[in-house]
Amino acid sequence: MKSPDKSLAKKLAVVLVLKLAVLTALWVGFVREQRVHVDGDSVAAQFLQPAATPAKGEKP
Repeated sequence: MKSPDKSLAKKLAVVLVLKLAVLTALWVGFVREQRVHVDGDSVAAQFLQPAATPAKGEKP
């Protein structure tokens, strides 16, 4: 590798590490504590509903 190639690779590595750090911080700050309660009966009822048919002239 030439010197400019090493410099570019080093800069890209630094940018990727910083990006990973920022994404991890955002996840820890906003997403990690979020929980979704799923009720099996309501999910089953949602999936077992008959499919709605589009009105005449409407695209599905």
